[in-house]
Amino acid sequence: MGKKVSVIVPVYNAEKYLKKCLQSLVEQTLSDIEIICINDGSTDNSLSIIEQFAKSDSRIKIITTQNRGQSQARNKGLEIAKGEYTGFLDSDDYADTTMFEKLYTAAKQNDSDVVMCGVYILNEKTGAITSNDPYFGLKIFEEQKDTGVFFNGVFSYEQCRDFLFRICVVPWNKLIKTDFLKKNSIKFAEGLSFEDNIFSLELLLNAGRISLVNEPLPYYRFGSVHSLTYGINDYSKLDLFNVFNKMEVVLRDMGVFEEFGEYFFNHKKNTLLYWYKKLNDSNVKDLYKKRLLKLYSDMII
Repeated sequence: MGKKVSVIVPVYNAEKYLKKCLQSLVEQTLSDIEIICINDGSTDNSLSIIEQFAKSDSRIKIITTQNRGQSQARNKGLEIAKGEYTGFLDSDDYADTTMFEKLYTAAKQNDSDVVMCGVYILNEKTGAITSNDPYFGLKIFEEQKDTGVFFNGVFSYEQCRDFLFRICVVPWNKLIKTDFLKKNSIKFAEGLSFEDNIFSLELLLNAGRISLVNEPLPYYRFGSVHSLTYGINDYSKLDLFNVFNKMEVVLRDMGVFEEFGEYFFNHKKNTLLYWYKKLNDSNVKDLYKKRLLKLYSDMII
């Protein structure tokens, strides 16, 4: 019999943070979970750390693969997940011990396809922890006129027309019905950075029942070295052009492009410009600028 929740943890050279991550999972108040660790070709002591935890907790499953990237690791976890619901946690982050109990309870109460919660931000440099970040929190829902639509029941993308592209895209603040993922063939685009944008868009457009848990539950390490290790660098930001192409395909395939086209193109333009201003590598910046001006010849940058 499957567990209530499968938690997928992609692991690549995360020895500095991994014990904290795994400890937060084995101590979850919802005990009926499986913890799927995908060791993505780590060359440090990550595998040894996972094995030590697995010796004392049979809920931990270890899959070792060649290093193929975070998306491939998550997809591998999705292939073997047996839980009624599936969640994610990155190996440099950790979770409140009540996280999956609260998300699962909300999912069952509302028969949700997707449940989302807020996020704690842990500043890696200062050690400060905050929960009021406008993007990683649920502030976008709190800003709506009728908050009861979002916080007292279920909703769908149709109630989010004006702000669909402002909803936090990370998978690790969500719990997702496993059958829903499989039925809609939703998985992560491989070989790309910023792939969460595509995954999240598919989730929200396909989900008929979305609900919220109005509190922060995962702890996200902002500025961790591990994020850089997994490819979020200047060169990887060129992937954004391909990511937006794939997002447009999703909108067209779902038959909602006319409904969301204007919102999408505004979001695309603003996001591409935002990341251009964040680039430091001059060679990447020149290449990025050429692609940007090819799309927006009248843009002043």
